[in-house]
Amino acid sequence: MREATKYEGWVYTWGGSTPEVGFDCSGLVQWTFKKSGVSVPRTATEQYSATQRIDAKDVKAGDLIFFKGTYGGANHISHVGIVVNETKMFDSNSSGIGYHNYSAGYWKQHFAGFGRVKP
Repeated sequence: MREATKYEGWVYTWGGSTPEVGFDCSGLVQWTFKKSGVSVPRTATEQYSATQRIDAKDVKAGDLIFFKGTYGGANHISHVGIVVNETKMFDSNSSGIGYHNYSAGYWKQHFAGFGRVKP
């Protein structure tokens, strides 16, 4: 998480996956995990497929949270963030890179599930 928070306040960059270019949601997740020595796929859809589904009661900081229908169709896994606590995630979205509430409003409406990166 320390790696991710270095980029707090940066603007969202579609397709971005490095500090030199900037980050989209899945690029930020991939970069953060890579810096911890863990390989995860590039896109939110691929990250969803590569993680173990977990119940909300079992979620821990550092798990991933996925959203569907933010673009590309109602059931398309289209966004990912890193869970901070039971209401907040750290992610890159059109509001920029930072902490965002996932437990209400827009994000709650598009919630798809939680995932844990497989060891």
